[in-house]
Amino acid sequence: MTQTVGIIGVGHVGAAVAAALTLRGSVGKLWLVDRQDAKAQAEALDLMDQNALLDKHTAIEAFSYDSDWHQLAECDIVVLAAGDISLLGGEHPDRFAELRNSVHVAQDVAPRLRASGFAGVLLNITNPCDVVVTYLQRLTGWAPNRIFGTGTTLDTARMQKAVATALGCNMADVTGYVLGEHGESQFTAWSTVRVAGQPIQALATAQGLSLPDFKEQARMGAWQILAGKGFTAYGIGLSATVMIEAMLADSHRALAVSAYDPALKCYIGQVARLGATGIMSVVSLPLTAEEGVQRERSAASIQHMLATIPV
Repeated sequence: MTQTVGIIGVGHVGAAVAAALTLRGSVGKLWLVDRQDAKAQAEALDLMDQNALLDKHTAIEAFSYDSDWHQLAECDIVVLAAGDISLLGGEHPDRFAELRNSVHVAQDVAPRLRASGFAGVLLNITNPCDVVVTYLQRLTGWAPNRIFGTGTTLDTARMQKAVATALGCNMADVTGYVLGEHGESQFTAWSTVRVAGQPIQALATAQGLSLPDFKEQARMGAWQILAGKGFTAYGIGLSATVMIEAMLADSHRALAVSAYDPALKCYIGQVARLGATGIMSVVSLPLTAEEGVQRERSAASIQHMLATIPV
């Protein structure tokens, strides 16, 4: 059976996901939907130009935003990447401005997806990721395991890069997680971080390095990119692609995604195993007391934004 992925919103991020899936030959069919039909069609044509140069062929098609949502019923996974990053502003980003727009996106997309007959997994990238995916789950009523967000997987990668750069090691040797909100209240669970199996705290102490500096570099990674080019795309595009591949392969790979927490009644960045039906299980990490407090603060930030959404 041909594996099919749909992408709603093919701006910078949606297009990056589509390009990564095509270049890696991850799917047999790729369906693109955007409010601007011409944009979706142009992206499809541009991606199709690559097929003659690739070892694997991907069937790519763009559909009308107003009339063709029934096509998404064929999809195993649908990615929501719609949004307007310009609303964040410049030096002083306004996440609430982005949230107001994203709420309208969710209110438009959720009923269309429900009516389409789509029965697969919905992966949300639209920011604020944890808030939007919580709202989408409420609007769709779908089981929490078949809808989740990209969460802090990219933030985790940025932490790995910061640590590897400071220690002069390979990024693949850095393991561990950034958890909580994909946003200002995210935190690095340093108790989980290892470098070639060695606890980061011991290495940092021995070399006189500051863990808070690593945390700040990871947190500010997106803002540095935004300041220079106005958007981020490649990192989050590949993060989503890795999650899609994990689900299509039913690999049960553990990643720091935005998964539902019944106790908090919201989605939050935590480690979960991904498989064919979405979230297979959440991994309970033994956080320190300080990390537990940071998680609570992060959850409060998400819940604060959720409380501003009209019921």
